[in-house]
Amino acid sequence: MPVSYTYDYKSTQSTSTPQGTSSRTVHATPSGTTISSTQQPAGGQATTQTQHYPAGGNQGASEPETLSKEEAERRYLEAMEDEYAKREGGA
Repeated sequence: MPVSYTYDYKSTQSTSTPQGTSSRTVHATPSGTTISSTQQPAGGQATTQTQHYPAGGNQGASEPETLSKEEAERRYLEAMEDEYAKREGGA
């Protein structure tokens, strides 16, 4: 019987300064990755920007997806964590 794996990864990073606050949440599931960024200037209105990247695709674009250095590093680290988890689990 084939073995299937599912995963759910969520990470949040927040920063507060006298100028305001910001946070970034990355939520990865088998269906894709969602990145939400929230900015709130001191005494101002919060704004949130959300992007979803479907699993196994690049949002239907005809050109290859361009990643920021941070996003490429994040994806690499997640892939390495998954690989080590497979090895530790004996899979």
